[in-house]
Amino acid sequence: MRKGAVALVVVMGVGSHRVHAGAGAYLVDDAAITPAGQCQVQSWAQAFSGGQQALNTLPACSTGPVEWSLGVAGQNHPYQHQESPAVKWMLRDPSVHPLGMAVNTGVTWSNGHVLSRNAYAAMTWTPSGQGRWSIHADVGAFWSRDRQWQTLLGLGLKYKLSTHLAVVAEHIHPWLGDATSQIGLRWTFRNNDSVDVIVGRGSVAAHDRWLTFGLNVGL
Repeated sequence: MRKGAVALVVVMGVGSHRVHAGAGAYLVDDAAITPAGQCQVQSWAQAFSGGQQALNTLPACSTGPVEWSLGVAGQNHPYQHQESPAVKWMLRDPSVHPLGMAVNTGVTWSNGHVLSRNAYAAMTWTPSGQGRWSIHADVGAFWSRDRQWQTLLGLGLKYKLSTHLAVVAEHIHPWLGDATSQIGLRWTFRNNDSVDVIVGRGSVAAHDRWLTFGLNVGL
């Protein structure tokens, strides 16, 4: 879904425990990581239907097949901040193989308390001879203080409209939680840097719709 997908779980108060397996501003992770020896920073702003706003930044660097990241997020009304370190190990490179695979583990803190933990496998399938399409799936487990461990399932689809423009549609659903879906456009420019515009909808009252603007920059 993006250059160097980074995996973490974000459970923002405005999202009322909306699960985020993690691909920057997107919900479903892919099997790629930041190229070895390089770093990138993803940042995105969100406006929710209940009037709340959230800001997120996610720097990540890779050493060999392992990517290290630290997400930081903040919201207003009420004010809340979160920190989400994660480690992602690419087992099979999706840029080389039709089926790529990676495993991820991460944790999210807020005000010194653990809000969530996650562990899952991220898979990316690019049909042979069809570079425009790619399908992403996340399968694993998600823990939160109020619901304990749950199965985590996510599915995403990316289609390249042109060399620089792609559309992404995705859906994520913890076994006992609230389903969430998004669709967005990614414009790629200069050395795979990109801009995202995304709309999303969940099943949480008062905050069930949102608009996201994202910027992803390699270092």
